[in-house]
Amino acid sequence: MTTLYFHTFNSPLGLLHFAHANDVVYALAFAEFQEQLMEQLQKRFAENLNLQPAPNAAIEELLERYFAGDINALSLIQTHTDGTPFQQEVWQGLRGIPAGQTTSYQQLAQEIGKENGQRAVGTANGRNPIPLIIPCHRVINSNGKLGGYSGALWRKEWLLKHEGVVCER
Repeated sequence: MTTLYFHTFNSPLGLLHFAHANDVVYALAFAEFQEQLMEQLQKRFAENLNLQPAPNAAIEELLERYFAGDINALSLIQTHTDGTPFQQEVWQGLRGIPAGQTTSYQQLAQEIGKENGQRAVGTANGRNPIPLIIPCHRVINSNGKLGGYSGALWRKEWLLKHEGVVCER
């Protein structure tokens, strides 16, 4: 049986729900996606999930620091994801994008050795179980436009502006 703890954090972008254990985040979603978050956790852990409400001061402090202007604070939060080897590679690549910078789907595909894999990278990006902390918001279209974001496009724009990046919608 896997025991995870569930907590809600009040951010400038609305409520953030996250599942954690031992200072590691397993899943995160904005408030309107809470149901999908729960479904995702049930799918990942099947019958072996014990989900309990509990805060995590270390994770909350890093989220607070990020929203207060320390744009590098998210890189200090540990994550645990389950996915295909390709998805894991993409998500690791996302963690390597520095705060305040962006990359394109095409550039990220090239960085992980998948020359023409920008669509597959986009799909893996969209399946990111820990948006914000695994910073899929830092991936934009090669034409400089925002592209998509699972947490809503207005949030992606807000996050990038918060990190000092100006993008076209």
